[in-house]
Amino acid sequence: MRAGPAADRPRFPEPPYRAEVEDLVLPDDTPTALREIAANLGEAPSTILLAVFTLVLHRHTGEGETVVGVRGGPALRVEVDPDAPFADLARRVAGAGRADTAASVLFGNDLAEAPQPGAELELTADGTAIRVTYHANLFDRATAARLAAHYRTALSEVLHDPHTPVAAVPVEAGPPQSPPAWRLAIPAGYAPPPPAGADESLVDRFRAVAAAEPARTAVTGPSGAYRYDELDAVTDALAADLCRRFGPGRRIAVLAGHDVGLAVGVWSVLKAGCAYVPLDPRQPAGRLDNVLADTDVAAVLHDPDLRTAAAALGDDRTPLVPLPSAAKKSEPGPEVSADSPAYLLNTSGSTGRPKAVVQIHRNVLAHALAYADRIRLGPTEQVPLLARFTFDAAVMDLFGALLTGATLHIVDPMLPPAELRARLAAVGATILHGTPTLFRYLMGDGDDGDLRSVRVVVLGGEEVVRDDVERFREHFPADCTLVNGLGPTECTLALQHLVTEADADGAAVPVGHPVDGVEVCLLDPGGRPTEVVGELEIRSGRVASGYWRQEKPTAGAFGTHPDGTRYYRTGDLVRRRPDGALVFQGRKDRQVKIRGHRLELGEVEALLRTHPTVAQATVVVDQRRGGARLAGYVTSATSLPADAGELAGYLTRQLPDYAVPSALMVLDSMPLTATGKLDRSRLPVPETVLPADDDRPRTPVEVTLAQIWCRLLGIAEVGVRTSFLAAGGDSIRLMEMFSEVKREFSVEIPLVRFLTSPTVSTIVGLIEDRHGGTNDTPTHRQRLQ
Repeated sequence: MRAGPAADRPRFPEPPYRAEVEDLVLPDDTPTALREIAANLGEAPSTILLAVFTLVLHRHTGEGETVVGVRGGPALRVEVDPDAPFADLARRVAGAGRADTAASVLFGNDLAEAPQPGAELELTADGTAIRVTYHANLFDRATAARLAAHYRTALSEVLHDPHTPVAAVPVEAGPPQSPPAWRLAIPAGYAPPPPAGADESLVDRFRAVAAAEPARTAVTGPSGAYRYDELDAVTDALAADLCRRFGPGRRIAVLAGHDVGLAVGVWSVLKAGCAYVPLDPRQPAGRLDNVLADTDVAAVLHDPDLRTAAAALGDDRTPLVPLPSAAKKSEPGPEVSADSPAYLLNTSGSTGRPKAVVQIHRNVLAHALAYADRIRLGPTEQVPLLARFTFDAAVMDLFGALLTGATLHIVDPMLPPAELRARLAAVGATILHGTPTLFRYLMGDGDDGDLRSVRVVVLGGEEVVRDDVERFREHFPADCTLVNGLGPTECTLALQHLVTEADADGAAVPVGHPVDGVEVCLLDPGGRPTEVVGELEIRSGRVASGYWRQEKPTAGAFGTHPDGTRYYRTGDLVRRRPDGALVFQGRKDRQVKIRGHRLELGEVEALLRTHPTVAQATVVVDQRRGGARLAGYVTSATSLPADAGELAGYLTRQLPDYAVPSALMVLDSMPLTATGKLDRSRLPVPETVLPADDDRPRTPVEVTLAQIWCRLLGIAEVGVRTSFLAAGGDSIRLMEMFSEVKREFSVEIPLVRFLTSPTVSTIVGLIEDRHGGTNDTPTHRQRLQ
């Protein structure tokens, strides 16, 4: 168990121990006040000092049970009650053990036994001064100084009033540091976008940009391109038709592939005074049906080639409207209020059904303009849209580009890495925005490509690690900037951080400081403000309205403070560094990020429990195969055992691929704790099904392909008829596999054909077709020799 403040640099590989000290003198009256308080409470002065150490450690870890190592004795385990007075904490410490008059407390990696010399952090206090001795290859001086200052502040408070509740004892003497100035380089000729007007909508700003830049290319995609005047005209015409048929104030779904049609659909719906509900045609029909039922759409706009898919969705009475490719002459639609809903974006819900986040024009415009100004977007910028428009990451690129006169390039992120880099280079991409997973995929084959036009890389949606910083430094020019950030669907742009050289050597990459127009507060488990570690609460007028027609989840996450400020409790745990920057620490609930997508594990569990053969179900994140993957466990509801394969198919028809567990196990019963709760730590390791003898790879090509699959999927064996997807493959690993097969066998794998039967045998057949029926390609023969 690790105790004490988080280290500033990695613990592994273990650096050589190097001790430094930080001293802090206490006020002259501290010894007298300490003796008086100790006498009044009937405790020794050393107990009071230890109790203050315990309080500070509790505040730095956020843990209820605090472990304090005392030099010369066993570690003390103290349960901290934040609502109880400090005097009660002092009694708990006294009951846990004793200490010398000069308390010396150590924090280290394992304090289960008596602490040893050379602990990572040691604090010594005798009532006159504090000394922090720290491992300088793990901790910065600023961290040691803050720890000492926190101790002094807490000690001063409890000596003034020892009956103050523990949660109300401050450790910070003042407010957090203000965010530093945003110092992203400004390109030549850049001018910040005009601030939003008091009643300006997204439509108002788009029309102004289209009038100012009519001939500039607005959006490109696989099927073509639109100039700003063309996009304005075609969306005016469709908006007029939508408004005439359905009226403003409705919700209209947009079923569109990753192409220019999505931009036509989005702007047409917005101009009609309606809110768009994006639908990804790759998602299972059951999932899309749930979205349509929950959002009660008036119509479904669709790409012309998706009419059959659109007709199969939802209610047969829902009108279907094809997206046009050319404009008819039309007058602009109605005035759109800045407070009208702009979109409903679905996120995962623990009840088994998605939650739709409602955001209004005013807030989307504010987020987009803030993003554009921070990233320096303007008419000369070339902005790739890699995220699907059902994903909140797309909001910043879609609106950030088209509200500043930039060109939006809709690019398929599932192209093989070399092709994806070539496409980005061909459009002259100046911004690269994606998840760390996509970034790793883009750089995964070790070939730099030509990305010299990129001046800013923006990552978000999941945790950025030190290896990502190293990849960035290796593959991008020296004048390119890496930006990390955090912004949930409920408040798209909240925190950002300019990654520095120092972050490459640090233990964690910060998500940064709040952007202009956003404030943050850290909350303890009881919802009280705290200083160092806590749940992130975002406070801003840009926070979403709530979840569509879901009062209970909305009330639990959103609200308004007495001063009128809107807030959203994210469920994200963060740690505040001495410089005020925030570092992501995980989730307080069971929500996870899988390949950048936010997922409630309860949604998958709830769906599993709807299957008639399932009694109990739980889903966990398995990290043992090199990446976060889901593993599901069920018990049978009847004497007929549940079938893992059938359950996988059941989920696949209703959930996106990232939400389907890569392994499902049927158990006789769920492991329980002594108190009758599910004990997830005792769930068995997901079984790997070994191939039958007649399914094992035999030819050199089969063996090589199987080795590629095993390496990518983190499994020991694979059969020639094993499904790549059932074995744990996903869209990212699928593209990685295609790249390796192309490099090894000089064969392009057609995606559609492979997905009809995603097996090694299918690829062998494609290789044989390419090389004239032989099972030994030239490249492969040379490698074997």
